[in-house]
This record gives sequence, structure tokens and C-alpha cells, in this order.
Amino acid sequence: MPSAARSWRALRTVAACCAPLAPASFPSAPARRDVSHRTEGKPMVADEMCQLRENGVRMLAALAAVVSGILVVWALIGDAPLVAVSAVVLVAPLIWSAHQHRCDAVARVMTGVTYPLLAGLLLALASNTDWLVDMHIVFFAFLAMLAALADWRVIVTGTFVTGLHHLLLNLFAPGYVFPDGADLGRVLFHAAIVLIEALVLIYLCLQTEGLIRRVTEARTAQAALDAERHAEREAISAEQRLVLAGLSERLRTLAAGDLAARLTAPFPGEYETARLLLNSSCSELDQLVGAVALTADQVASGAHELREASSDLAGKTEQQTAAVETVAHTAGDLLRDIEAQAQLWSATRSTALGAKADADRGAVEITGAAEAMSRIEASSAEIGEMIAFIDTIAFQTNLLALNAGVEAARAGEAGKGFAVVANEVRELAQRSAQSASAIKQLVAASRDEVALGVTRVQQMVSLLASLVSRFSDIAGQVDQIASGADGTVDAIRQINAATAMLDRAMQQNAAMAEQTSAASVALLRSAESLNGQVSRFQRHNAPAVVPALGRAA
Repeated sequence: MPSAARSWRALRTVAACCAPLAPASFPSAPARRDVSHRTEGKPMVADEMCQLRENGVRMLAALAAVVSGILVVWALIGDAPLVAVSAVVLVAPLIWSAHQHRCDAVARVMTGVTYPLLAGLLLALASNTDWLVDMHIVFFAFLAMLAALADWRVIVTGTFVTGLHHLLLNLFAPGYVFPDGADLGRVLFHAAIVLIEALVLIYLCLQTEGLIRRVTEARTAQAALDAERHAEREAISAEQRLVLAGLSERLRTLAAGDLAARLTAPFPGEYETARLLLNSSCSELDQLVGAVALTADQVASGAHELREASSDLAGKTEQQTAAVETVAHTAGDLLRDIEAQAQLWSATRSTALGAKADADRGAVEITGAAEAMSRIEASSAEIGEMIAFIDTIAFQTNLLALNAGVEAARAGEAGKGFAVVANEVRELAQRSAQSASAIKQLVAASRDEVALGVTRVQQMVSLLASLVSRFSDIAGQVDQIASGADGTVDAIRQINAATAMLDRAMQQNAAMAEQTSAASVALLRSAESLNGQVSRFQRHNAPAVVPALGRAA
């Protein structure tokens, strides 16, 4: 097949090279296509051969017209009007056949007859010139040109006409053939040469016809294959158009929001899977949109409830914030009162501790006084003993004075002065005895008082000890009260701090409640928007969608 294609391209190249020789009045390529259309009923080989031979007829007709023009001019110059008329008469049918796009056997054979006769006319015009012998070459050239028709019959016709021309003219008008007159041997020699050329040309025509047949068969097979492929493509295209129409219609309804529609008409071949998948996808999308609608409705309901709960929470949070602020204010007042009481208890503790210290010092002083009283009592006893001793001394002195007075009396006048002294001593002793007796009485009274004072002091010491013990108890209790007050102050401070923290937390809760309320409103609007977008879809067993805005109102 590749060699046949190359041969076909070569023949097309030859035809293209010969095409410029055709006159402009001849039909162009569209006309050739029309001829091919007119021969559609024939086999493809005949069509190709006819096309090739039609082109050959047109080319040879054009060349024949040129040769005829040369003949007419030459004949008119040589005063041979019969030759001019003959040339025109010979070429006219051939030109008419080319004009009619004929490629049949008659047109081809007519071409095979015309060219040897034109060569004969040229030979006749050259009979009176030195070109007579050279004009025989035209027969060989014209015979070779007939191979353009790719028909061995034309070659046979041209060979026969050439041989017949030479033979008849050699017999009846040898001057129109050879300059030296009749020459049968030369005629036979020319006939042999023409016959050899004819055989070669016949072989070439047969090979060309076979080549064209093979190329045409290959092209026919390729055309059949192309037609089959085209039919397959057309079938596939028809299936695709059917599928595309179904898909377009379904997508149009889907774009319009119809999720309930299904592709019921089966698709051809493997496209059925696509239809089933599309229906399945639409079903899943229907379920998804239904779930989205239900979820949007639930979200809207939840958002509405959340907004109400947020509003309630905000109100309660405000109330709790006010209560917490009241508690914080009360706790602050209580803290200040307890701090004042703590300061008072601290002062009381200081006073009790001072009183205890004073009582301790008083107890020490009273103990010292008791000890002093004991020493005074002891001193009083010693004084009593000394007074008793003095009383004894006064008694003895009185006795001595009496003795001295007795002795002075005995002495008479001489003893009078001594008697006076003795009398004075006696009186002094008496007074000393009286004083000692008085002092003794005073000392006895003082000793009694001192004993009473000691008793009282001992009682006071006991009382002070009890008082000191009570002051110690009071100081301990005051310490406990102060410690408890400090603990209470710390607790109140912690309560106050916790209350402040709770107040801030309640304020934050209030802010968060407001934010939650705003977010729930935004969520409600989004759910309503989603519900509105979903509601445009038509679904299987789709429940009526209640707008969330109506519930929220």
C-alpha cells in the first residue's frame, strides 16, 4: 500500500505538471469533483481511471489546439487552406469532448486518431521543406503523448493510424512521406520502430492501469475503513448527543432546583453507568439537601432557644451582679466594722496587759509591804523586849535610887546632895518606867495593828494574785478574741476579694451572655438564609419548611 500511495502521488504530480497546459476556458477542479460525483455509481477504480483519463483528454485537447493553431498559421502561410480546415476539423471534436468532461472510450480513441492525423498534416506541410524527414519524429512524440490517457487501446489506435498513414501515403502520395519517393522498406522500418514504442507504451499503460487499480483499491479499502470509522464516530456521536441531551436536560432541571427528577430513559452502552451514577448522586444530593434543611431548621430552633436562654441568663446575671455588688458593699462595711473592733480589742488587750503588769507590780509592792510589816512586827517584838529591858533597868535604877536615898539619909547632911541626885534618878527611873510602860502599850497596840496590817496585806496579796490571774485570763481571752478578730478580718477580706472576683465574673458572664445572644441572632439569621436557599429545591417527600423567623418572632 505505501508503494501504491507513492505511485499515486507521482501520477498526481504528473497531472499537476500537465494541468497548466489546459486553457482557462476548461472546467477547474470543482468540475472534476462534479464528474466524480456523477460517476458515484461506478466502481472506485473506474472513477479514478476516468478522472485520470479526463485530465489526459483535457491536456491532449489543449496541446492539439496548440498544434492546430500552428497548422492553421503554417497552412495559411504555405497557401494550404485544406490543411488548415482539416486541422480545425480534427481538433474540434477533441476540444468538445474535453469541454464535456468526457473520458469514455470514444473520446479516448478519437484522441488516438486525431494526433497521428495532426502529425500527418505537419508532415504534409513539411513536404516542400528540408524538415520532412525530421517531421517523422512528431509521430513518435505524439504516440508517446497518448500514454497520458493510460489506455493501451489508444496506443494501438495511434499505432494503427500511423502505420496506415505511412502505408497509404507511401502508395498514393509518397512525396508527403519521404523526400525520395516511395520506400516500402523505410515504411516498414518506421513501422517497426513505432511498433516497439507502442509495445513499450502499451506495457506502461497496463502497468499504470494496474498501479491505479491497486492504489484505488487501497484507497477504497481506506475509504471503507474511514467510512466504517466515520459510521462508528457518527454512532458514538449520536449516542453522545443523546447522552448530552439527557444530561443537559437533567442539569437544567437540577439548576432550577429540581432534585426529584430522574433520568428514566436508559443510556446506550457504557453511558448507562453515568446515568445510574447521576441518578444516585441526585438521590444522595436530595438526601443531603433534606438533611441540610432539617439541620438548618434544628439550628434555627436551637438558635432561637439559645437566644431566649441567653436573654434569661443576661437578666439573671444582672440580678446576680446587683446582689453580688450588695454583698460586696455589705462585706466592705462588715470588714471596716470588724477592723475597728479588732483595733478596739487590740487596745483592750493592751490595757489588760498594762493592768496585769500594774497588778504584778502592785503584788510585788504589797509583797514587799507585807515583808516590811513582818519586819516591823519583828522589830516591834524586839522593841517590846528592849522596852522590857528598859523597864527592868528603870526598876533596878529605882531600886538603886532608893538604896542611894537610904544611904544618903544615913549619911545625913553629907548625903543630902546625893539624896537629891538619887531622888532625881528615882524620878527619872519612874518616868522612864512610865515612858517604857506607855511605849510598851504603844508597841503592843502597834504590834496588834501591824499584825492586822500583815493580815490585811496577806489578804490583799491573795486578792492581787487572784486579780493578776483574772487579768491574765482576760489578757488570754482578749488575745483569743483579737486572734479571732484577725481571722475574721482575713476571712472577710477573702470574702470581699472573692466577692469582687465573683462580681467581675458575673460582669464577664453578662458580657458573654450578650455576645451569646448576638451570636445566636447571627446564627438564627444564617439558619434562616440557609433554610431559604434550601427551600428552593424540589425533593422527594420534602416536608414543609417552617421559617425560623416566624418562630423567633
